[in-house]
Amino acid sequence: MRLEKIVLDGFKSFADKTEFDFNQQITAIVGPNGCGKSNIVDAMKWVLGEQSTKSLRSGQMADVIFSGSAARKAMGMAQVSLHFSNASSIGAEQDELVITRRLYRSGESEYLINNKTCRLKDIREMFMDTGVGVRAYSIIEQGQISQILTTSKTDRRFIFEEAAGISKYKAQKKEALRRLEHAEQNLLRLADIVGEVQKQLRSIKLQAGKARSYLQYNQRLKELRVSFSLAQYHQIQTETGQKNTQVDELQNQLASVAAKVSQNEAKLSSLAAEMNEKENEINRCDNNLISVTGRIEQQQQKIEFLHKRIQETQERKGLEEQNIGQIQQRLEDFEQQIKESASKLENIGVIVEQKSSELEKLQEQIRTINLACAETETELQDEKTGIIDIVRHTAQLHNEIQSISVYRNNLSGQKDRLTDRVSQTREQFESLLGGKAQHQARLDDINKVIGELQQQLENKRQQINQIDRDVAQTNEQLAQAREQRSAIQSEIKVISDMEDRREGIDTAVKKVLAVNKPFIKGIIADIIRAKPKYAAAIEAALEGKADAIVADSTQQLLNDKTLAQQAGGRVRFICTDRLEPFVESIELPQTDGIIGRAVEFVSFEPQYAQLVWRMLGKTVIIENTQKAFEMASFCSYGYSFVTVEGDILNSDASFCTGPIGKASGLISRKSRLVQLTGELQQVSANISGLEEKLAAGVRENEHLEKLCKDFRTSVYEANTEKTNITSDLNVIEQNIKRLSQEQPVLTSEIQSLEKQISETVQKEYQSKQQLEELETVNSQRSQRIEQLEAQLAEKKKSLEQNSGELTELKVFIGQAQEQKKAVEQKIAGLNMQFEHGKNELNSTQNDIKSCIKQIEQSQRDIRNTETEIAEMLAQKQAAQNQSVELHQEVETMLAQRQQTEEALKQDRQRQNELDQQINQLKLELGQLQVRATDLMQRVTEELGMDLVAEYQNYTAGEMNWDAVRDEITELRGKIERLGNVNVDAIEQQEELEKRNEFLTSQIEDLNNSKNQLQQLINRLNKESMDKFAITFEQIRANFQEVFRKLFGGGKADVMLEQPEDILESGIEIIARPPGKETRSISLLSGGEKTMTAIALLFAIFKTKPSPFCFLDEVDAALDEANNERFNLIVQEFQKNSQFVIITHAKRTMSIADMLFGITMQQKGISKKISVTFDSFQPMQEEEAVAVA
Repeated sequence: MRLEKIVLDGFKSFADKTEFDFNQQITAIVGPNGCGKSNIVDAMKWVLGEQSTKSLRSGQMADVIFSGSAARKAMGMAQVSLHFSNASSIGAEQDELVITRRLYRSGESEYLINNKTCRLKDIREMFMDTGVGVRAYSIIEQGQISQILTTSKTDRRFIFEEAAGISKYKAQKKEALRRLEHAEQNLLRLADIVGEVQKQLRSIKLQAGKARSYLQYNQRLKELRVSFSLAQYHQIQTETGQKNTQVDELQNQLASVAAKVSQNEAKLSSLAAEMNEKENEINRCDNNLISVTGRIEQQQQKIEFLHKRIQETQERKGLEEQNIGQIQQRLEDFEQQIKESASKLENIGVIVEQKSSELEKLQEQIRTINLACAETETELQDEKTGIIDIVRHTAQLHNEIQSISVYRNNLSGQKDRLTDRVSQTREQFESLLGGKAQHQARLDDINKVIGELQQQLENKRQQINQIDRDVAQTNEQLAQAREQRSAIQSEIKVISDMEDRREGIDTAVKKVLAVNKPFIKGIIADIIRAKPKYAAAIEAALEGKADAIVADSTQQLLNDKTLAQQAGGRVRFICTDRLEPFVESIELPQTDGIIGRAVEFVSFEPQYAQLVWRMLGKTVIIENTQKAFEMASFCSYGYSFVTVEGDILNSDASFCTGPIGKASGLISRKSRLVQLTGELQQVSANISGLEEKLAAGVRENEHLEKLCKDFRTSVYEANTEKTNITSDLNVIEQNIKRLSQEQPVLTSEIQSLEKQISETVQKEYQSKQQLEELETVNSQRSQRIEQLEAQLAEKKKSLEQNSGELTELKVFIGQAQEQKKAVEQKIAGLNMQFEHGKNELNSTQNDIKSCIKQIEQSQRDIRNTETEIAEMLAQKQAAQNQSVELHQEVETMLAQRQQTEEALKQDRQRQNELDQQINQLKLELGQLQVRATDLMQRVTEELGMDLVAEYQNYTAGEMNWDAVRDEITELRGKIERLGNVNVDAIEQQEELEKRNEFLTSQIEDLNNSKNQLQQLINRLNKESMDKFAITFEQIRANFQEVFRKLFGGGKADVMLEQPEDILESGIEIIARPPGKETRSISLLSGGEKTMTAIALLFAIFKTKPSPFCFLDEVDAALDEANNERFNLIVQEFQKNSQFVIITHAKRTMSIADMLFGITMQQKGISKKISVTFDSFQPMQEEEAVAVA
């Protein structure tokens, strides 16, 4: 077998599909640290089934999928494929072999062999004892080379066992030990069961004897009760026939009387109908009479109303004629008043014009006087204003003199205060300097605290960000888990629906199951529960029988004649009471490829053990069809061989493959449902854990947020205090600066104050001189004001006289104008009244004409109404005559009805008597029926007999019923004395005896199986010991040879710690390089340990070469000389194995036939460059993304 290439797609740093062709014996992979070289070794281990994430340098299995970089998105799947040639040497069907492993982000994973889905177990068994495997010597990782020496002596055995080829034997031994333990457990369990069954059997035999006596007494009692019940039933039937005859006779008489009653009732109904018609006619006639009378009264009232209306209209006409004369007189009066008012209005106009002329002259005189008064007042006001200015100026001078005096006193006080301020300033200056030093020290402490708080706050923020990332990741995992749970629940629902509908089962089978007979226990698919992994194999083994119906009673099945008719089709039955115990006729060989009997991979209830063993006991599950045909010789013994995929070689040597029949999926569906339920529980538990983790993260985040808030508050408070101190410090510095500048200013201000005091003294003297001058001018202006006030008083007196005359003229003119206005209004009112009178006159004349017309119309209506009254009187007389005739006819009908009612009363009395007699007979019949029903029900419940059917064959005869009653009483006493009876004890005895025989045979079979397994274990131990001893000695000799070759001398050896226990003994390694006598391997240097481990590795290769070997930087600890020796050893072994070496050593690169270079030109992007040393031409470049 040869490794042709490895293909990586989406695995760690290889985002794109990348192929490494190993068409040379020695291939080297080089590149800088971190470029992804070791990912090739991880891919090799992963595809061979590595399950440890730590070994793959990952936190979880999903980390092997490319997770994205700055330039590429994350991928959803990782896939690695190994391509081999000449694979038939390890049992492959073809020479070309492709091993593939895929992993999706959803968590789904699959293994493939030549693009066909397989199990990891298949891959491991294929490479077992070849040196190829996750823990085998074909893959040596970084740092693992020295672990060969440092690992425990017991763990070191694995490499030797792999080289010896006994790993397969150990696996078979482990399986045999498991089966042996299982057989011993079954023996213990069967021994307990057999003891319990025998105990039950002893007890049930006594119960069975009592049950047989009970059945004998009960049978005789039943026969007597049947005879007695039939006699009772016969008596009831005889009495019932007699009563029925009497009822028939009475019913005939009742029918005759009922006919007479019906005739009389019909006659009464006819009379009632005729009377109703006559009464209706009388009502109509009376209503018509009332209506005519009412209309006559209405017309008479109408005539009276019309006479009154004519009288009222004539009276209104007379009143209107009188109003016409009054209206004409009022109109003449209005014309006279209008003429008088017009003359008076003309006189008033002339007087108003004369008074208006006088008013204008008087107003001119008043304007002249007002003008003179205004001039005098202006001059007087100017003088007064001058005096006011003088007084104000005088007051100002007084105030100024006073304020100058006060100001001078203030200046003197300020001078004294400034002198005191100078001394205070010196004291404050010294105090401020001390306060500044204290505040500066406090400010430094606060700055230090703020820095520490901000650092802690930043740390907490980083923790919060980390927790947020963890929470986001947890949310994503939770969402994926919930999505997975939803998918599983959906599949469970679909499968459960299919189970509820019993999809895949024939309609006839469904109908039989729906009948729900007690002896029907279900179908085979309901009884057998297969492990999901082997469900397809079990389904194939039971093909055509999975929907067979299981019955526990053949006799009941045969007795039930309706079952086949209800099914409506063909149905397969299996009767468990007809099954013979399973007997193993031959012993199957324990060879590779046989997984086990099919019955070992199913579960079932104990009562169906014999059925399941009968159906699957001789069905063997094997790995492939090739193995089935190798075992074809056992088909003659009734054995069938089925693969896990469902291909089956039957006992009749027929071979079936492909999809299973119409009832497929019944067993695998139930197995899948159980598997999904388990997965759902796991996913739900995972969701609960993630939710708890999420809640813990949220709580931690809230706690950190609270701490951050506290830190921010502390920083804020510290900054606030810092601001306050800084502000105080600034104030102090300003005060110091101010005090420094204030001292010279104070000296200057004192000098300025002395100067200002001398200036105020001079200014006070000048103000007193101005005050004396203003008082002289004030006396002169006061005399001039007195003269002007006398002149103004004379002018105002003349003005008052003229104003009085003016007021009298205005009042007279106003009165005249009011009179003129009143006259004009009176004339307008008279004109309106005149027009109103004319309109009233015209209206009255029209009313008189209307009254005349109304009188004429009322007279015509009176004449028409009198004519209508005459006609209505004639109709009233005719209606009265008709009403009298109808009343006479009704009286005649009443007499006839009375006669008919009397006859009907007699007939009904007779009818009631007959009804009572019939009802009495029916009541007696009902009692007889109840007695019969009660008797039939009691017989059915107690005797299980159809009394009616038995009575059909009954013949009445003479019998001593007293003796029968006595015998029945005696039998009941015997049954009662038997006490509690277990009738099923007879069947239970038979079943327990059969079960005891079956269990005894099972114990014998298990003992035989135990002996066979023990023999197999002994044989495996012997073969393993022989092979291991031979291989160990070969490795020992090769190790000594290779060690001397690598070290140029020295001594090395491998020894068994316990040679007497060769299969479990630890292996000790002894190594003494030339010139050293080290007693422990741990005392060797790093290079010596590496060389020793390489020597042991190549010693194993020499004993049993592996098809290939991956060495990951095993030469890292070697110097140039040892590196050269290592290279020579590799070149020596290249004839039998391929070597893929990851190295940084140039000497090692020089021996390679093919060189792969891994570079990373961009961050997160890897590039593969391959060179063949024969041509030195670069091959095709491929890019891949590195996993962070």
